[in-house]
Amino acid sequence: MVLPVYNEAHLAPKVCHDLRSFLRKNRLISALVVDDGSADGTAEAFQRGLSNVGKASLLALPTNGGKARAVRVAFLSAKADFLIFIDGDLAYSFDHIAPLLDSLKQHDVVIGSRSLAPQPQGGAPARRVFLGWGFNHLVCLLCGLDYPDTQAGLKGFTAEAAQKLFSRQKLDGFAFDAELLYLAKKLGLCVGQIPAQVSGEHTYKTSQVKLIFDSLRCLKDLLLIRWWSAVGSYKLP
Repeated sequence: MVLPVYNEAHLAPKVCHDLRSFLRKNRLISALVVDDGSADGTAEAFQRGLSNVGKASLLALPTNGGKARAVRVAFLSAKADFLIFIDGDLAYSFDHIAPLLDSLKQHDVVIGSRSLAPQPQGGAPARRVFLGWGFNHLVCLLCGLDYPDTQAGLKGFTAEAAQKLFSRQKLDGFAFDAELLYLAKKLGLCVGQIPAQVSGEHTYKTSQVKLIFDSLRCLKDLLLIRWWSAVGSYKLP
């Protein structure tokens, strides 16, 4: 299980506490926290917090390269039958891991979907919900997909599927979830979905300006996916 983090030093004590409790109850699961070149002492905070957490370790990347790169680096060197990534700020609780693993017994890829679960009241701001809805529809339109939620930071893969996808995947930013699902479709992989409920205490700290900027950048990335596919960069069979 991989937890990518970036500038989350203030969350390290809680995440490490919850991770410790989870791993004690699930001794067959190991966890890797990947710090994506944070500038606020995140790596040091998690290093301290994980010092007495069995089957948990830290990978500190020297520079910030994006969530996708953090996950990709971890996955391509992992040795496990099933590989999972979950947002390191615990936007989704560890309660999702068991149903995700159960679903991976029948699927190559399993994605969390916020559209399949009731969400806490007072959650995401309306503008974020609207932009997320619009982006998901754009993903489905440009990538030929049909999922109500492509972007939840909760996804699992069999080892074989992870190798096929992450050895081809190119994007480093927000749209890499869409890229993974596009490649999964092209490779004929079986994709399952489980309900994903955002934790009630999770806070949305992205500004409106950044939301709009990220949406435009994601549009560019979606067009790149189609371009790379058209010119054969993904080396699809």
